[in-house]
Amino acid sequence: MGLEFGHNLGLRRALRGLPLSPLVPGYRHLVSQQQALGLRHIGDALVERGRTLRVLDGVFEEHAGRRWHHIGADRLHRTGLARGEAYRPLLARLEAVQLQDPAALRRILLYQLVELLQAHPQDSEPRTAVSLGVCPTEAAALVRAAVACHRLDGEQRRAAEELEDSWASGKVRRAARLAALLPAEGGGDALLRRRFADIAARVAEADDALDAAREAERSGDARAAEDGFLRAARLASDCPRARLALVRLHRPADDGSAGPGAVLTARHAPEAVAVSLRPSPPAADAAPDRRVVRLTRVPDGPTEIAEIAGDSSAVSWLDRDPPFGRQVRYAAFPLRDGRIDGPPVVSHVLLVAPDVSALRSTTGPGRIDAAWAEPSEALGVRVELEGPDGPVDGIGVRTGALTATGLGVGTYALRVHCRYRSPDGTVIESAGTDHRITVNPWPTPVHRLDATVAQGAVRFSWSGGQGADVRLVCWPDGPPEPGAELTHAPERPWPAPLPWKAVADGLAPPPGSITRVSALSVLGPHAVAGPGLLVECPPAVAGARVERADGGRARITFDWPAATGQVAATVEQDGVSFVHRVTRSTYVREGLYVDVTPSAFCVTLSAAPRTTDAALVPPPGGGTRVPADISVSYRIVPGARRALRRGPSLLRVTLSCPGDVPAALPEFVLVARAGSGRAPIRPRTHTDGTTLLRLDGGALRAGRPVELPVPPGLRPPYALRGFLLGDGAAGIRLDEPSPTTLVVR
Repeated sequence: MGLEFGHNLGLRRALRGLPLSPLVPGYRHLVSQQQALGLRHIGDALVERGRTLRVLDGVFEEHAGRRWHHIGADRLHRTGLARGEAYRPLLARLEAVQLQDPAALRRILLYQLVELLQAHPQDSEPRTAVSLGVCPTEAAALVRAAVACHRLDGEQRRAAEELEDSWASGKVRRAARLAALLPAEGGGDALLRRRFADIAARVAEADDALDAAREAERSGDARAAEDGFLRAARLASDCPRARLALVRLHRPADDGSAGPGAVLTARHAPEAVAVSLRPSPPAADAAPDRRVVRLTRVPDGPTEIAEIAGDSSAVSWLDRDPPFGRQVRYAAFPLRDGRIDGPPVVSHVLLVAPDVSALRSTTGPGRIDAAWAEPSEALGVRVELEGPDGPVDGIGVRTGALTATGLGVGTYALRVHCRYRSPDGTVIESAGTDHRITVNPWPTPVHRLDATVAQGAVRFSWSGGQGADVRLVCWPDGPPEPGAELTHAPERPWPAPLPWKAVADGLAPPPGSITRVSALSVLGPHAVAGPGLLVECPPAVAGARVERADGGRARITFDWPAATGQVAATVEQDGVSFVHRVTRSTYVREGLYVDVTPSAFCVTLSAAPRTTDAALVPPPGGGTRVPADISVSYRIVPGARRALRRGPSLLRVTLSCPGDVPAALPEFVLVARAGSGRAPIRPRTHTDGTTLLRLDGGALRAGRPVELPVPPGLRPPYALRGFLLGDGAAGIRLDEPSPTTLVVR
């Protein structure tokens, strides 16, 4: 019924046996797409899960009613649209394969099914093929054919899958090597056997062209030799003898001239060799495609040839894996349809010994620091440093860097050579990279910074910095470590000197500030960071008011400063000072009271510092001075009784003054106000009544009462009251007796 292999069934070029090779260019890329989707074989992408495939007579998909639909290019296109974005690249690739060769899709599917069956432990069971999605009616025939088919090992399978790529790209020599790994006569695969015949015929034709070209070269016919080698290269683009012969015929002259036309240059690049083509007319956009190869000279051995990856239409390439320590040439062959189509453009010989890259340097006080990147294949470097006085010895060289110290001011020349191992075991060096460095004079650093606080200002002093411009600065982003070497740069300028106001005692910091002051030693474009210290100036306390209260206390009021947790009140009295601290909550709740004596005192308010290790500078502004508690007391002393009558009353005035008596005391005035009834009204002011007595302030002495008789003549009842008048009256407290003792009846 045609269900065994060997029947003449199916489309043109239908199989009579199982394929040993897919014979499809780009097969390994197709497999990587398939594996990325998690598919066992390409049939899983052709049909939905659960449906089966027929493969003996073409590729058919099962449909309802036992109907089978052939899977061709149209079906692949529709399936790609229906399966979604993930499957679309793979199905588009299969569609292109089917359009190019109608039998290729079936070959690929059978090749993959046979590989899976042969790797399965139950390879002779039809159910194994059914589990792979094969129609049960064809499973037994496929399994029997797979068991009888030649089993490929890993190397043979790689050769089978890469054979068509080599043939399609013109790499006939490689295709012949791959074909030699596979079973003779194609192992029953007729199409593979025909490919073997094609390869053998092309190899023989290329060998004949090589023989003719060598004969022409020996006879001196350079034109015929070139034509023969070009024909051999066109037939087998990977033929090393043809390519080497063409390079030999067209390499640059020994005098360095490249002749007319394009010039190929090779130069070192980091970890690579850069190859570039300077084309001659026609312009670069009309230049042919090219293939670049590297030819490596091997002592006492054949020249090695390797292709350089890159766009064939480019004019520059990068050899990322050059043979370090060896001599190489590069050749760019023109291509037509992927085949060599003319003589190459050849570069000069290049010794692959690249220099270090990214060589850079910095300088310090009598010091040079340099760094670079060494190629991975370098054995190391040799460094030369020459200064104004000749070569410099004792350079500290380490991997990728060096440090030279104890240098004088001047210009130095640095040269770094890379060292490589050559094929014969000797050590060779690169040409060397030159770098010029200037060592400039540097400032002497500041070793110590001190601060002295006096009269609301701070005076700074330091040691070190001789011959340099020592600046006091505040770094906005935090100070560098002391001893850090700095070079002026526009992107990171040095901070300006402290903008504090200069006063007689130094510099006055702004109230409420906490500043990290650092010393900076500057000389020209260089500077050295010095030590620093913290300076705090607490905010000023405004609105201070002090008044004496009862009980030997004083009440202090003020406006609480912002961002302050505590306020300290310093009281100075009688040569002694003490500090009373209060928090905001306590101040709002209870106020601020301090114990004082009657003598004069001074109260200074300041916000509590927020730091513990800072130089504390009190804000500008003096304290509030409260004068001594000077009081004048008076009493009315009734006169002595004489028989039935009382003598005249006396006014006793007493001055109480701690410390020295003021030079000018106010005048004391006794005023009487007559009234009717039993409760006369007290005088309210010194003009509210009749003045009975005046006592000049100069007559008062501390602790020595003055007694004056109260003038008679007023008719009782009347009320008496004393007043202080004149300069200083407001600053002296008048101690009055009980009002009942001042009523005369």
